[in-house]
Amino acid sequence: MPETIQSQIPFAARTSVEQVEEGDQLAPKFDEHGCIPCITVHAGSREVLMFAFMNAEAMRLTISSGLAHYWSRSRQKLWKKGETSGMFQLVQRMLIDDDQDCVILEVKLTPPAIGGNEASCHVGYRSCFYREIPIRPSAEKSVKLTFIEDSKSFDPETVYQGVPNPTRL
Repeated sequence: MPETIQSQIPFAARTSVEQVEEGDQLAPKFDEHGCIPCITVHAGSREVLMFAFMNAEAMRLTISSGLAHYWSRSRQKLWKKGETSGMFQLVQRMLIDDDQDCVILEVKLTPPAIGGNEASCHVGYRSCFYREIPIRPSAEKSVKLTFIEDSKSFDPETVYQGVPNPTRL
């Protein structure tokens, strides 16, 4: 994306609580690492698909292109969702919270380039939030997660053939 398009999306300086909370200027508050949290939900079903971070460049590219961009903390690089898998996130609406330190994207999904149904998770599930944590579990030694998606939407080994897994231990 040309630098001129990115630079056409200015962020306002944060000058007052009133300006940030009640004003019409985009003045995002990035953390000490230059990131802002982003929750991504399906525009139709409203299900939470994923959580990621954006840096200023990712936010500007998302606004200017209408395609979701994030900052990968594990890979330390800009990440256009779908550039490897073909599972693009088409932004329908972008929201920012009251103090402008968190973003929500409402997206439509495209199916993976190689077979399968629309999805957002690199593990193959529709949502990155495919397991539930029990509340008030019995006195077991470890908490046992419950899968809430019964099958994968695509085969990640086929879609991401030759691409290293982004999950870091």
